[in-house]
Amino acid sequence: MGCPTECEIEDNLVFSICTHDPDTGVLTDADDAPSYRVYEDETATPILTGNMAKLDDDNTTGFYTELIACTAANGFEGGKTYTIYIQATVDTDTGGICYGFKVINNVWDENISLAQHATDGTAGLYLKQIWASLVTRTAQCGDAGTATTIDLDAGASSVDDYYKGMLIAIVLGTGAGQARACTAYDGTTKIATIGPAWATSPDGDSYFAIINTGSSVVASGALTVGQFMALK
Repeated sequence: MGCPTECEIEDNLVFSICTHDPDTGVLTDADDAPSYRVYEDETATPILTGNMAKLDDDNTTGFYTELIACTAANGFEGGKTYTIYIQATVDTDTGGICYGFKVINNVWDENISLAQHATDGTAGLYLKQIWASLVTRTAQCGDAGTATTIDLDAGASSVDDYYKGMLIAIVLGTGAGQARACTAYDGTTKIATIGPAWATSPDGDSYFAIINTGSSVVASGALTVGQFMALK
């Protein structure tokens, strides 16, 4: 009997059971194909139902497996926990077992912001580690910026030019997908000056990430979040 504890979104998951005679414990084929129901978190309505199939019937007794596709089309979501309930009847006696597993999403989705990939469990451990090592700060903007500035949050550094030379990316909200070099920073007002100018200025609903790129300053051009992640 077994089931993996994790499955990546859009991959397949295989689970199995062995059925026994309830009186003797001897391996015995089920009266009918065991049924299964897959539940998301604690939602009472299953997202998948079906019957398992006997595997290698000539050489096994009471051994049943099933393969399910953990796809969005089948109702699966990254970061969610699922329970498989299996019921089988042997010699007219019915028994059951359940397995739990989590669906993770290690597939890069350019339609999801860096902040979401790093914090909502859809990116997996490695992306979270990369995010933590590269990103100095991420937060919601304090107020609307201008074409050449961005208003950081109240918790940003109070040291002048603390973020100078780093890359400031808008990862969610107004202006998302843009990244600019920080050319100056006022620790009192929390306003960072960037260059070149934003194509769309951030506002109070924008979320930013400050990427520690050392002292290098991007002189011109725009860098999208997707392009940044593709850099080697």
